[in-house]
Amino acid sequence: MAAVSSASGLDASLLAPSRFHAGYIKSIDNRHVPGCTENDSVIISEEAFGHSGFGGAMGFAEPSERMSFGYVMNRMGEGLGLNSRGQSLIDAAYLSLGYTSNASGAWIK
Repeated sequence: MAAVSSASGLDASLLAPSRFHAGYIKSIDNRHVPGCTENDSVIISEEAFGHSGFGGAMGFAEPSERMSFGYVMNRMGEGLGLNSRGQSLIDAAYLSLGYTSNASGAWIK
């Protein structure tokens, strides 16, 4: 599940760059892509896999840590990926596990 099997410069449905494996979304940092915002990214580790939902919902597994994560909210946020609320919770989880962020935004240990 860690390998990326599909990556596009512009996903025809989402109208933003994407990375997938077997139907699961992989970490993608679109913050510096013209036309995208920080709400069009999903920043997790390269080993993690899951899926975001419109408005900021997210569920993923981090196999190396035997961790799963789920976030849903009562009020939909902006963007195609995670918004700052969801991403800040994921960031806190990775920081608590001793991860750091690299130049591309992915979490590494």
